[in-house]
Amino acid sequence: MINRTPPIAPVAVVSHELQSRSEQPQRNTPSPDSESKTSVTLSNIITQMKSDDSRDVNSARIAELRAALEAGELPLAADTVAQSMVQHMVSLQQ
Repeated sequence: MINRTPPIAPVAVVSHELQSRSEQPQRNTPSPDSESKTSVTLSNIITQMKSDDSRDVNSARIAELRAALEAGELPLAADTVAQSMVQHMVSLQQ
């Protein structure tokens, strides 16, 4: 829940702020070749996901559906989609 929101600034003010930010000199950011290195450790779940070769996603079927949708050949029942969305929202509230 949002308790408060910041006041809305006129477009001219926002535009001026963005322009002044872009005119500020760039800070010295370390180059990729610099001495400071960052170490990242992945969690076990992420490591497992990266090595998962179960192929539970049918990429060929997704490509087929995407092509049919773009061509306007995929029939969608708007009533069924809307009913499913409402049922899902109701189930989340319970």
